[in-house]
Amino acid sequence: MKSGLLLKYLKPYTGRLLFNVFLRTLSAIFTVVLIVAVAPLLYVLFDTGNATGVQATGGIANAGIEVLENWVNLSILRFGKAATLMMIAGCLTLAYFLKNLCAYLGLYMFSPIRNRMVAQMRNDLFYKFMTLPLSYYAKQQKGDLISRITDNTQEVDNQMLNQIQEVLVDIVTFICLVATLFFISVPLSLFVLVILPVIGAITSLISRSLKRKSRRLQNLKGTIAAQVAESLDGIKTIRSYNTTAYALGKFKEDNNKFYKLNNRVLHRINLSSPVSEVLGTIAIVTILITGGYLILSEHSLKPEAFITYLLAMIQILPSSKNITTAYFTWQSGKGSLARIKEVFDADEVIVQKENAENLHCLEHEIVLENVGFTYGEKQTLKNINLRIEKGKFVALVGPSGGGKSTIINLIPRFYDPVSGRITIDGHNIADCRIDQLRSLSSLVSQDTVLFNDTLYNNILVGNPQATSQEVEHAAKMADAHNFIMQCENGYNSLIGDSGTKLSGGQRQRISIARALLKKAPILLFDEATSALDTEAENRIMEAIRKEGKKNSQTIISVAHRLSSIRHADEIIVIEEGSIVERGTHEQLYAQQGLYHKLCQMQNTAKSEI
Repeated sequence: MKSGLLLKYLKPYTGRLLFNVFLRTLSAIFTVVLIVAVAPLLYVLFDTGNATGVQATGGIANAGIEVLENWVNLSILRFGKAATLMMIAGCLTLAYFLKNLCAYLGLYMFSPIRNRMVAQMRNDLFYKFMTLPLSYYAKQQKGDLISRITDNTQEVDNQMLNQIQEVLVDIVTFICLVATLFFISVPLSLFVLVILPVIGAITSLISRSLKRKSRRLQNLKGTIAAQVAESLDGIKTIRSYNTTAYALGKFKEDNNKFYKLNNRVLHRINLSSPVSEVLGTIAIVTILITGGYLILSEHSLKPEAFITYLLAMIQILPSSKNITTAYFTWQSGKGSLARIKEVFDADEVIVQKENAENLHCLEHEIVLENVGFTYGEKQTLKNINLRIEKGKFVALVGPSGGGKSTIINLIPRFYDPVSGRITIDGHNIADCRIDQLRSLSSLVSQDTVLFNDTLYNNILVGNPQATSQEVEHAAKMADAHNFIMQCENGYNSLIGDSGTKLSGGQRQRISIARALLKKAPILLFDEATSALDTEAENRIMEAIRKEGKKNSQTIISVAHRLSSIRHADEIIVIEEGSIVERGTHEQLYAQQGLYHKLCQMQNTAKSEI
């Protein structure tokens, strides 16, 4: 049930919501009481001898007239008619001021609730994005997901939460005012056309002051959308380096700024209605005072019917309009809520078991035992058995679509195998803590992901505690130091959105440096050097291989250019999801099998070039 999601976020604020409803309902009832009291009050005050334009009918109305008549008569005897009129005008003004004060306080209380609910909904959606499996994103469009976390959450606020506070008050006001019309006769309807444009003009003047704040609000919304887009683009990198907490913290910071600014904007918007209504009431009171003086000066003027009608209609017209449009607005909001609920209901395929095992290091080996994997209807891997010893350099080669990248993604649990298991030092990775498992590996994929920051900070993602010397050392190993120093600001140079200021090869070098800086015991390279020339690729891979031997790092590399993995300790040839050959370069080349064929094809391509 889609409304159940809204109730979930409303539940913590039940007490404040009930008090808010009380304030707004009290405001509506108070207004109706004043309007009902105007007709008999004016009739008694002006003492016309008959109810011109206003007929009080029913026991309640007659009782009210008697009470007011007694009070007015006593006041006139004691203070005189002029002073009594001024007191009545002052009481009406004060009453309407208190009515609007209650209404504004209700809005003032509800605005932070609305904004906090939307902010919390965005935080929960962003956390859900960070925890959903990679298979979910293969079926979704990034722009659509961004729309759900920005536009749809705001539409829920505007089209649903706003209706909760408004429609209840409008219903109470409408019912009471319709009942009030049975006590009065309505002449002089054209006077409404005089008052409403004035109120509209005042509201328009107030709204102009919102332009600057609204522009800042839209800019901040764009910042949030850009950050979400970057985080979705870099979801694999964020997962691999266990920086979900950092990304979530940064998002919460910008979202909190949006929350505070939106509060100020809404407070100003909410103020426009009560201010215009108060000013309209002052105009009505002014007419009442003027008409009263004319009557006391023996001029022929009977304003009671007009004033009573005007007070009632000013209140009933907005209420009837709001009730008419509330249903359609609510239905529109439910569509946005449904899109949000779809994300919350998405299955979290990769889940951490309760009491998961700790996994702090790689001491012996990584083992894939009869591993099978299916993507959609296609079986990507079939009974893969592979043992990778600590400190070894293992290369995965073979035709495209054979399942090489799938093996890389299975080790840090971006996916889970549909059969078999993967163990590290005998521990099934499905039973281990996910954050500790991913801290053991550094991933560099062919889809290089960089953030709109400096070169230094992009490398530092691999290890936020690293020193500048360690960052520079990692950049040198990745053959990135020279081009970084040629940039205008060196390591402090900004690279633009997704590294647009860098070439493909430069982006890959930064990505490799980031992975090396992490100093994880397992290095995963998924065609990490595809954008580099052969000479640079061989130079970088040789440096990585020597550093890996020195630090006992296990390297698992997927490569199409076989020259970069000739010195691997073991080469695994995969075709159509199965291991068809394995051994060193010399052994496989001598077998005259698929690996030999791949080498021959690349040699032929080089000679043709």
